Amino acid sequence: MAMTQLVYYSKNTLDADDRSQLVNLREILEIARRKNGENGVTGYLIFDKAYFLQILEGDKDAVEETYRRIAGDRRHADVTLVEQRPIAQRNFSDWNMGSAMRSVDHEEIYLAHGISGSIDPTKMTGSKILSLATDLRDLEARRNRSAA
Repeated sequence: MAMTQLVYYSKNTLDADDRSQLVNLREILEIARRKNGENGVTGYLIFDKAYFLQILEGDKDAVEETYRRIAGDRRHADVTLVEQRPIAQRNFSDWNMGSAMRSVDHEEIYLAHGISGSIDPTKMTGSKILSLATDLRDLEARRNRSAA
C-alpha cells in the first residue's frame, strides 16, 4: 500500500463567536475522526480562528479523497495544498484526527516556532506545519500522561 502525507491549509469561513467556533470545531473533529477511522486516515488539525492547517496520512487514494471532501466543505475557503509526499510510516499513527485549537496553553510552542501573532500559513512550509503539529501533539501526550 502506497502511503502518503498531505499538508494543506484553508481559511475558516465560519463567522462566529468563540463559543460557536469551539462547537463547530468539535463537530468537524467528530465527523473527521469517524470518517478517518473508516478510511484508515490519520493526521492532525491545527485551528487558529482564521485558518485550518492539517496533516493527513494514509493510503494515497484515501488521503486524496479526504482532501477533496474537505476542499468541497463550505466551512473551508481557499483550500491550498502545501505539500504531498510519500511516507514509509505515519507521524500521527495514534490519531484518527488529533487537534489543537490555539490557546494560551499552547503559546510557548507557537513562540518556539516563531509565531507570535496570527498564523500566516502562506509563509509556512509543509515541514514547518508538520513540526508545529508534532510539538503540539507531544505536549498533549505529555499532559495526558501526567493526568493519568
